[in-house]
Amino acid sequence: MAAIRNRTTGNKIWSRGSVQYFISAFIMLIMPVYHWYLPPMMFLWLLLAIYQFFKKPDCLTSINSNQKQLFFLFLLFFIWQVAGMLYSDNLKEGWRNLELRVTLLIFPLVLLSPGNMIRTRVAILLKVFVMSTFSYLLFCYLYALYRSLSVQNGSLTFNPFLSEYTWLNYFYALEFAIFQHTSYLSMFTLLSFYIALENFFGIPGIKNYKYLWLIISGILIISIYFLSSRAGILAAVITLPVYLFGKFRNIGKVRYFWISMLLMIVIFIPLVLTNPRVNNYQDWRAKHRNTNSAVSNDRLIILIAVRTILGENLIMGVGTGDIQDELNEEYRSTGNTRLAKDNTNTHNQFLEILIEHGLIGLIIFLSMIIMMFYIAFKRENILYLMFLLLVVISFLFETMLNRLAGVTFFSLFSFLLLLTDNERNRKISDIKST
Repeated sequence: MAAIRNRTTGNKIWSRGSVQYFISAFIMLIMPVYHWYLPPMMFLWLLLAIYQFFKKPDCLTSINSNQKQLFFLFLLFFIWQVAGMLYSDNLKEGWRNLELRVTLLIFPLVLLSPGNMIRTRVAILLKVFVMSTFSYLLFCYLYALYRSLSVQNGSLTFNPFLSEYTWLNYFYALEFAIFQHTSYLSMFTLLSFYIALENFFGIPGIKNYKYLWLIISGILIISIYFLSSRAGILAAVITLPVYLFGKFRNIGKVRYFWISMLLMIVIFIPLVLTNPRVNNYQDWRAKHRNTNSAVSNDRLIILIAVRTILGENLIMGVGTGDIQDELNEEYRSTGNTRLAKDNTNTHNQFLEILIEHGLIGLIIFLSMIIMMFYIAFKRENILYLMFLLLVVISFLFETMLNRLAGVTFFSLFSFLLLLTDNERNRKISDIKST
């Protein structure tokens, strides 16, 4: 009897997807802190998903059609990258890119049928992500404070500037974000900010520490200032009005939106203008306005190199592993050896895909993005919309899919946030039934 009872308990745990749920919770916990621990968890989750499919193949029958279409677009994009290996000269770099971007299949695949426990507790997973990001940022503040304090002549002195690089500050940019690149940590922070705001606004009838979430969201948005990523600041300026307008319009209080915008202008503009990184950039531009500095022309040099490469590779691209070699060759041919030595990429995901995979690859990629926007508007999923705006803005400044932090963030939340519809509908049903 005990053996039968244990077997029944094990089957219940498996059918609910408890193991997958705890793996996903661990992933949400470590992603904002140290993403290099993600791959083992991702592949373990994938193995469990494959096993579940063979054990219960009918689990895929309940998948939403839009979710299926989005998955096939992700699959098609990855297949085109594999095809790009056929005409790539740098196979070593090509395999590295494929190894990195296989994440574009793993998270979509495991989230097609994630199990009942993830479906019904996706809000908890998002809260874990927020609290992990928030805790990590608090650690960054405390560590910056620790580095800024010293004992001199028997008294405690506060000096946040580095002794050898006096223009750098422990509370700003790369010195503040310890293990993470500021651009990616800014994305994590902004998405966490909107998740926290969603918990503050909530669904009528549900009140779970609303003002605690408001305080957390305030600290998160302030942290964008200290992270000092220009892409992050721009994303905050663009997405916050969109979010607030959508929220206040839904509750019929649009006048609060205009009050919020006025407060944002009064508060944010002075903050942005006093940001040390913005000031350093403005000082740099003033110094080099009338010079022929090579650094000031980097963006133009990159665009010229892109145009030259596309002249012969517009349709198919240069291949999955050859883009940096082609860019470096163009840099050297125009005498810009510094850019070649630094392996400077395009700093634009759309241009990167266009060069690497041609017009065909870009069309597939844009189809993915358009499909995601369609789903967001169709389902009125404002959190999904905020995520899309964040990644699209980041794509304009960073080659996100060339880094593990970026590709995991994009692929995971592209499908996990689709499950928030299930959570929202379930809560609304619970409210109506009470």
